Amino acid sequence: MSVRSVLLLGLVFFLAACGNKNPLEVTVSRCPAVAVVGDAGTLTRFKGDGRNVEDVAFTASIMDVRLTCEEADDVKSRVTFSVGAKAGEAFNGGSVTLPYFIVVLKDNSQIVTKRVFDVTLQFDNNGHAMSNEVIAQHIPTIDQARRYNYEVLVGFQLAAQDAVYNMERR
Repeated sequence: MSVRSVLLLGLVFFLAACGNKNPLEVTVSRCPAVAVVGDAGTLTRFKGDGRNVEDVAFTASIMDVRLTCEEADDVKSRVTFSVGAKAGEAFNGGSVTLPYFIVVLKDNSQIVTKRVFDVTLQFDNNGHAMSNEVIAQHIPTIDQARRYNYEVLVGFQLAAQDAVYNMERR
């Protein structure tokens, strides 16, 4: 038996072992991609006008972003992520409420929706705070999902000085 025959026979057995599934079949998911917007994933707030380490009230970050998705006649997804914060030297204690956004983009450029939410972080005695967020997203029809590439972006709703600080700290 030639090497070619052995390889062909092996491939046939491999495919038969897979049942009706073709291991070379490519499945295209219509679920959106999910990401944190680079400069909007961290928020540092200062006490007063200072910008030194001793003036930091807290630094918050968006992390562990995940997406679960169901495809049927439409596409339903759930974005889950954590918002964590660490108190700085100038923190007075208690809680803070921070705005964050969820944006759905179509074809990497067109904003379909943007919603702003608030998260309240309660700091513990060690100066840490954490909240888990879950946001549902919906693409009305599977045909619409097939026609365009969708992306879900998450970030803090930053004031101008917060965005400048994030760009400068790199």
